[in-house]
Amino acid sequence: MKYIVLIFLLQLFSLSLSEVVVTPKIQCRAQECEGDNFCFQGYCTSCEITRRQWNQGKPLWGTKVGEAIKVPAYSNFGDPNVLDTKKDEFLEDSKRIFGEEVYVGQKYQCVQFARRFWIVHYNSTFGSVNYAEQIFYLQQAYNFNTKQSLQLKKFQNGDIHPPQQGDLLIWKKDEEEFPYGHVAIVISVEMESSYPHVLIAEQNYDQSWDARSFSRALRLIKGENNEITISNNRQIFPTREDLKCRDTEVTSQGVILGWVRLNIQ
Repeated sequence: MKYIVLIFLLQLFSLSLSEVVVTPKIQCRAQECEGDNFCFQGYCTSCEITRRQWNQGKPLWGTKVGEAIKVPAYSNFGDPNVLDTKKDEFLEDSKRIFGEEVYVGQKYQCVQFARRFWIVHYNSTFGSVNYAEQIFYLQQAYNFNTKQSLQLKKFQNGDIHPPQQGDLLIWKKDEEEFPYGHVAIVISVEMESSYPHVLIAEQNYDQSWDARSFSRALRLIKGENNEITISNNRQIFPTREDLKCRDTEVTSQGVILGWVRLNIQ
């Protein structure tokens, strides 16, 4: 009887081994790994574990995640009450500084960060919107010092005029990943780099930043006719191939409409 049980266990063990799919190790250099893999210590490695660790380590709502040109950004992860009026932010001392109450936005939405950046650096704001995509169709902004309207310049993604620091990068509304669209601030543009990219700052996207001074470096493509196209995919640098894992097949399909510029004379 013992021998019969032993033989049965050996057969079962052999069967289970035959069903294990062994993924061969593929040697790699920078940016050589295809699909949902990245180059780690010389071998193509699945993004699955790295992505899971990031998702589990997201900072909670209200945690500071970075600061871009003296404007801090905070996590919106775990927000229990979307569009709760108790989270409305008004600029501190705005009545003393500007002679009027200045509305910034809902903590800690993407629109709130973009509006706060323009208030801090340009003493200006854009009009009221129900969702981020609408910013691209606004015609004017407002300056608190002069009490005058300012014209907004709009550039379609694919235009020959590259974005500049302080421009608003606007995403198209998408029911799956971007139900309200999205907005980010352009921090810098590197067109002549070996890895052309646009550094941006934002809230309510990944809920954590890739670096302390910017949230993401988006891939920039310059066409044959000097047209500038910005992708929602990160530009991957050889020293940080793991950042590829923060993008997914769904987020990669996000469409950037273009950029909006405050027309300051």
